[in-house]
Amino acid sequence: MYESPSRYNVTVTVSRDDGELPDLISFAVAADEAAWRRSASIVSAHTSDAIINIVTVHAPDRHAAVIIARAVVSDALSRCCDPQDRSPVGPRPTAGPPSEVSLAPAPS
Repeated sequence: MYESPSRYNVTVTVSRDDGELPDLISFAVAADEAAWRRSASIVSAHTSDAIINIVTVHAPDRHAAVIIARAVVSDALSRCCDPQDRSPVGPRPTAGPPSEVSLAPAPS
């Protein structure tokens, strides 16, 4: 039976794993583009040792919502922290993969 997708807010935390976190602006741009490609939205907060992301997605269930949210954050990290990037300022820092995920249904 078909169920219409529900909206979920998924919190994904990225810790720095003995490295540096990506630049605030480059991560925000990459995260916005990654969310747009998956019909999601993202809000990020940067602290000294982590990036806290809230990804809002429409998905058929919680499991799918978590998969989409992790994909958005992983894609943003890979795009803004690509070690093969040959930008004039040199390679960008690397951060670890998304480490913590929590899920809350979005208010209607």
